[in-house]
Amino acid sequence: MFDSKNEIAFEARAASIGTGTQLVAVRWPTDEEWAARARAKKILIRRLGRGVTETVPAEPSEADIKLYQAIAVNGAPSMTAAEAARVLDTIGTCEVVDVAVEGDEALVQMVVVSGAVKHILRIPSADQVLSYRRSAFRLLELPYNQQEIRVNPDAGARLYDACGGRSTDYAGVIPGPHKDAAVRSVIDFIDRHLGPKPHDESF
Repeated sequence: MFDSKNEIAFEARAASIGTGTQLVAVRWPTDEEWAARARAKKILIRRLGRGVTETVPAEPSEADIKLYQAIAVNGAPSMTAAEAARVLDTIGTCEVVDVAVEGDEALVQMVVVSGAVKHILRIPSADQVLSYRRSAFRLLELPYNQQEIRVNPDAGARLYDACGGRSTDYAGVIPGPHKDAAVRSVIDFIDRHLGPKPHDESF
């Protein structure tokens, strides 16, 4: 059972601690805090020529430090951007392990920091998926054959609610990042399994 009101405590290493580990306790970030961190991240795509591209993941930044400092409790140690990012990625764990579709609903099973959870939501319509993609990702053209992608997780959370998303594995509200992961997994599943295939005999 996931409860966003519970503090999360774990052993962590940080340069400010010195050798060994220290017990670190944090509260769960609000949806607005998670979204602000996500929007601050910039994924870079470089076109290297001859159809080859290189995707450069977002580097840890001041946004990671700012969020960590906001949620740290009980005298948690100061951390670098990379250390803070590792903490946030750990508590924000949201790994989809299975998606099943039955009728007009999808069952999404995922693993989060508290353990396994399940989500049920209606299959989004084509119009909803199109609207989601327009607002979830922002692609900027940069000089020197580069593109920058910025992500807006709020779009996924809104679509989850619009599709009647629900789960009995949460005490209280379902976090926006979990809603976003569930929606994205369903859309990916639809794209992979429910559309026409190149080898379809009807073509």
